[in-house]
Amino acid sequence: MLFDECQSMPCVPKPQQRSPNASFNPAHAQYACCFQQLHSNTGAILIAVFHIILCSGIFTWLVKCIATEKSRIELAAEIFLASLCLIAAIILLLGLKLESRRLLTGYVLAQTLLVGLLFVLFLALIMGIKPGILDDPDQNGYNSLEEELLIVLEIFISLAVVIIEVWFLTIVLKAYSFFTDKYNYTGGDREDNV
Repeated sequence: MLFDECQSMPCVPKPQQRSPNASFNPAHAQYACCFQQLHSNTGAILIAVFHIILCSGIFTWLVKCIATEKSRIELAAEIFLASLCLIAAIILLLGLKLESRRLLTGYVLAQTLLVGLLFVLFLALIMGIKPGILDDPDQNGYNSLEEELLIVLEIFISLAVVIIEVWFLTIVLKAYSFFTDKYNYTGGDREDNV
């Protein structure tokens, strides 16, 4: 009996109370982002463009690193990760263009993996497992205050990147919610009609 009372929570609508076909307002505030200034779809397009520009910059930097004494394995891993980021951004653009929830789900999974990897990097920097991102120390470790401040700066930069990527993820999830509500209202995906 106590279990039945807990199940009927007034804040959670019962299935018969949910009527997605009753009304759908694409301009509703729940689909807005960036301090209610942009629609989530526009915000997600800007995120995809930002990631494409970022990947282009990373590829340019990696091409310059080929001539240096950088480890080939590390270089290959960085090229692979930058390629995945570029592919994910293109998938996001396609998902938004086709209004495909499946493609957006693929992007959300890739973004979640990226946030997890960035958080692991953040923890590795804090615990001292990875000595640095920008410049690895020599065999004697960090010798000066500048080198120690550099690692602190790297920790804060990696934390900022994690926070920004989580914010980007919430915007894409709002776009996914928009397409889901639109699908429930119209009864079909745009990709099915294309």
